[in-house]
Amino acid sequence: MANDKTTQSPLANLITEAREGRLTVRMDLEKFVYVDRDCQYFKEQIRDIQNRMTEISIQDKWGLGEKFEPQGDRDLISAKTMVSRWREKSQSTQNPNNVYAVMESHYKVIEDFQTLFRTVRERITSVDTDQATKYQDLEANLPKQPPAQAKIFSWPGL
Repeated sequence: MANDKTTQSPLANLITEAREGRLTVRMDLEKFVYVDRDCQYFKEQIRDIQNRMTEISIQDKWGLGEKFEPQGDRDLISAKTMVSRWREKSQSTQNPNNVYAVMESHYKVIEDFQTLFRTVRERITSVDTDQATKYQDLEANLPKQPPAQAKIFSWPGL
């Protein structure tokens, strides 16, 4: 599954560059606060989705006729097939491309972005006490808000 800790993080090289001071990022300290909060928000959303996928994979009764006992040549094969596929797609070791595993890979990327920006911010604030104080003030006082909703497309009248 995608939860394997032996895999290298997607942004390992950039994080190393940031730790060693070879990465340049121009960003207001306020943006560092919001990037960190947004990453945390998305990680929580991913864990929520994963919890739902776990619930789907272990749900016993669906009410679609999946427990129907065949009666001669009568059977509800499609109900049994649908439930089986939903379980497999939600979280299954037989299907490495299940929703749970895909979300885990997204979680890892977001975690790496968060680590990258924290590393850059820590380098900035570790050498400049004024910036460190400013960041602490921003982190404590900036209003909490969810990330802006992305508009992928829009239809006239919506």
